[in-house]
Amino acid sequence: MIIFKGLLLVVLLLVTSIGEAQRPAALLRKGDQAMAQEDYYTALHYFRQALERKPAPDIRFRLAESALAFQAFEAAEEHYLEITESTAIQQYPTAWLGLGLAYQSQGKYSDAINALNTFIATGKGSTQQQEKARTALLSSSWAEAQTLEEEWTLDRLPRRINSPYGEFGAWKSGDTLFYTSYRYEKEDDKYEPARKISKVMFSRDDRRGRVMSRGFNEDTIHTAHTALSRDKQLMFFNRCQFTEGAAISCQLYTRERDRRGRWERGFSALPAAINTPRATATQPTLMWDSIAQQEYLLFVSKRPGGSGDFDLWQVALPNDDGKWGEPSPIAALNTAYGEVSPQFHEASQTLYFSTNRPPGFGGYDLVKVPYLGNDEWGAVENLGLGINSSYDDTYPFFTKPEVAYFSSNRPGGRYLDPDTKNCCPDIFKAKLVPPPPSDPVDTNAIVRIDPIKPEPTIPTRPIFRNLEDFLPLTLFYDNDHPNPRTRKSVTDLNYSETYFNYLKREDAYYEQYAENEEEQDAVALFFEKEVVEGYERLDLFSTILLEQLEAEQEVEIFLKGYTSPRAKGDYNLLLGKRRVSAVRNHFQNWRAGVLLPYLESGQLVISEVSFGETKAAASAQDERAGERLSIYSPAAARERRVEIVEVKQQ
Repeated sequence: MIIFKGLLLVVLLLVTSIGEAQRPAALLRKGDQAMAQEDYYTALHYFRQALERKPAPDIRFRLAESALAFQAFEAAEEHYLEITESTAIQQYPTAWLGLGLAYQSQGKYSDAINALNTFIATGKGSTQQQEKARTALLSSSWAEAQTLEEEWTLDRLPRRINSPYGEFGAWKSGDTLFYTSYRYEKEDDKYEPARKISKVMFSRDDRRGRVMSRGFNEDTIHTAHTALSRDKQLMFFNRCQFTEGAAISCQLYTRERDRRGRWERGFSALPAAINTPRATATQPTLMWDSIAQQEYLLFVSKRPGGSGDFDLWQVALPNDDGKWGEPSPIAALNTAYGEVSPQFHEASQTLYFSTNRPPGFGGYDLVKVPYLGNDEWGAVENLGLGINSSYDDTYPFFTKPEVAYFSSNRPGGRYLDPDTKNCCPDIFKAKLVPPPPSDPVDTNAIVRIDPIKPEPTIPTRPIFRNLEDFLPLTLFYDNDHPNPRTRKSVTDLNYSETYFNYLKREDAYYEQYAENEEEQDAVALFFEKEVVEGYERLDLFSTILLEQLEAEQEVEIFLKGYTSPRAKGDYNLLLGKRRVSAVRNHFQNWRAGVLLPYLESGQLVISEVSFGETKAAASAQDERAGERLSIYSPAAARERRVEIVEVKQQ
């Protein structure tokens, strides 16, 4: 059972060659099987390859459905839209529903309203599909009418914490942030492809996250969702197992502190009344009833006795006898939709959680509800447009009512698949912007004017309007990539493929190079400000290039490849040429080959200037110093690059 759709769909993001050289019928069977197992990413790739071999409407519809389920909303929109604009819409009228949902999930509420109304007017589809359309229409109409009532500043936590694979469940104690990361390979996984597992991590003062030690995490199962009891002597957490495909089932466990205040290596499962074998029990938090003077465990489960989807459940912590009672659903808060990721803020006696109930902005929204004591609750309130998005906004943790951490898979995060652009939830920090003072100014008051201090200079990102503004545009490569240990001068890979593979290796650079916090920061800064910005600038460069080509300008781009001096000169020459070849392939394949006609006509020319071998610091060149400096240091990593060094236009 999947804990919740926006969180665990990252399991299979490393598939790169599913279904090669198979017939469409075989690909469709495997895609249908993957859909039945809720393995949407694998299904999407099977259907995509089937469509390439046989561009039929039934395959395109399957591809659109899998993309929507995987939350690859741009891809879903593209394929649903093509169906609605063809005669295939007569056979697949529910494409209007899928298109409306894809629009809604991207915050395109006006387009969603039109598509959903069109589907409803057809009267086609099942009763459940028509009801789903009316519900989405209600939410889209509500969301379009919302105004910004509270302003929040939102900061995505740095790459030292957020990875391309998904971080969630953050909470803070003192200067330490605890969270869960989905970045780790499952050891000895027989599933094809190998799956990821989650581990609990911590970060002090926003430094690089570290895995909880003393046997807290394992290499074959998920560990996630930590929460502390009120006296901080008991930690609740999840251990989760794969059941079938990407589906996961979780149970709740506890650890106690030892005499030295450390978390004991041993742990205990909560009783069967909580960890029922029939359903998952996940996402614990602790609640203190200040009136009844009783502490409760709150958790999320989809089980008999609930409202039909993931619900909030509660059970009182045991008294001195150590016996747990029977959990009960929080009926006042649960709906037929999903209620997940609760957090109780004791000082304000407020429960924060996420829900996809209508009306909402799309996906899961952050909401709050006051606790009145003795199992009584106030009205649930959506936290509004300033903090919520049309995507999944989950795992709220409020340190105080105006400061929060939460996870979101909204655009702007890191993703590993340029085709789907789906993935992954990142952790954000939100601060409520105080409203301006409303008191009138007393013009008769004596005002003391302090000397004006100069404002600190805030570095701004450059504005690119012309191709020359980018120069030199620098693109970085992993050691000996692309196509390591070969002597070819060309590659079939394009730069985006090498870039995303490079990002997957970022953790290795921390592990192999960074021995202190300063070196951790140096690695993080290199990837964030140089590797990632280089890739983003290449896309913007390509956009401006297309505009100039469409304006009938002739353009020649000059590339120069660099390597480190680790290998011999003749090998480095071929490696540098492979790197230039990958950038050439970018221009040939960018946006489904939109630049290819200009290359074939000679209006766009890609030229290569002489190969360069950089002269790095001696510490980075000297192989005797080991791979730590000659491969994994930022100084050595900067050597492995291709630069766009010149652009000629006429």
